[in-house]
Amino acid sequence: MFGLQGRTAMSERRFIEAGELPARADVVIIGGGPAGTAAAWAVERAAPGTQVVLLEQSGSLGAGASLASLENFRTCWPALCLARMMQRSVDVFLNPAADLGENVALGVKRQGYLYVAVDEKGAVSLRCDVMHLHNIGLSHVEYLDTSEVAYRYPWLGARVVAAKFDPLAGWLDSHALIHAYASHTRAARFALGVQDTRIRIRNGRVGGVTTAGGTIDAPNVVIAAGANARQVGRSAGIEIPVVVRPRQSFTTPWRHESFPEDAPCIISAPPFPHVRPEARAGAIFGWEYGGVPTLAAPEQPAESFRDSRFPSLTLALLARQFGHRDGDGFADPRYLRGISHRAGYYVCRSGAYATLPDGTQQPYESQRAIIDAWPGLDGLFLSVAHVGHGVMSSPAAGEILAAKVLGRALPDPAYADFGLDVPYVEHDAGGLH
Repeated sequence: MFGLQGRTAMSERRFIEAGELPARADVVIIGGGPAGTAAAWAVERAAPGTQVVLLEQSGSLGAGASLASLENFRTCWPALCLARMMQRSVDVFLNPAADLGENVALGVKRQGYLYVAVDEKGAVSLRCDVMHLHNIGLSHVEYLDTSEVAYRYPWLGARVVAAKFDPLAGWLDSHALIHAYASHTRAARFALGVQDTRIRIRNGRVGGVTTAGGTIDAPNVVIAAGANARQVGRSAGIEIPVVVRPRQSFTTPWRHESFPEDAPCIISAPPFPHVRPEARAGAIFGWEYGGVPTLAAPEQPAESFRDSRFPSLTLALLARQFGHRDGDGFADPRYLRGISHRAGYYVCRSGAYATLPDGTQQPYESQRAIIDAWPGLDGLFLSVAHVGHGVMSSPAAGEILAAKVLGRALPDPAYADFGLDVPYVEHDAGGLH
């Protein structure tokens, strides 16, 4: 059925206006972030000629939570499903010609992730992490003792006693990635500025969507709407089990001369402030500090959650953990000059729980996305709850979604753990907050 429906001379342009929507499509994707654009790329790649229409409410792709992203990627995930997902995605980032076409420039900088410990308890934890990662096949991840950290990264300071290093990790240009997905499609169309998108149900199954700009008949609809996913789902009469949590990041045009341009992304000790070099002379910081509210639905605009204290608090925490004194390292006020401070949302799976030996269900914060068909409503699919990992996981997430939509086997059996009805996966918990 795919590739035969909706192929008309409607338009050879990939990007169309809200008033130019086609009457029919094979697949409609709601959401133009990394999850939605990767889904369009993967569906068409798996079934060439499939008529995909992606609907984005803003005037550009990647205008949602991606704006507050640090644009990082890493492979050192302790849950097998996440490790496999990220390994596949990193393969795409490092070898884009094979999957995204020749002459694709993603601005990849593979400078690594360095998780640091500032006490013996933290060192033991990192050592155990590395042993587990080796046991699941991630033998490239290194444990660095005190002397090795001091040799490789003397600028961190004497308080760092150990580290875990992921040499395959790094960062990229998320804008370039999102547009590479769009550019590597032929039949897909991307409609921007589409408002009030609602899912239509006919005879107990998906029939398409209605929007302020028109109606599209389609047997398959994908919700990849980020923080707005729950609201979109309600138009189909379903309640998607996700919550949102505000997030912040900031970029400074200045970086201390002791913090080299080729440094890795630094993940400090709990509560996990993190920082990496940005451009030639700047840095970008993040931290999910305690007390951040968990919301059933996003409050608009997300910028209302931007805390003016956040940059100075993040710098003060890093300086304290590393033992930097006034004017040294992160204890330098020049970091606070000319900053760009952003706010967005993490979208998280809700209702994850582990069953204890006595039968008690213990809730926990899952790091897994939901990439699955909605049960009991044929033609409805989800790619949601990417928890701030939407950029780094997007190639594999798109391929998982494509397999679901096309009714094919998953690319990796471990990907079954991204199903909707999978309450617990071993080593799936936590995050940088």
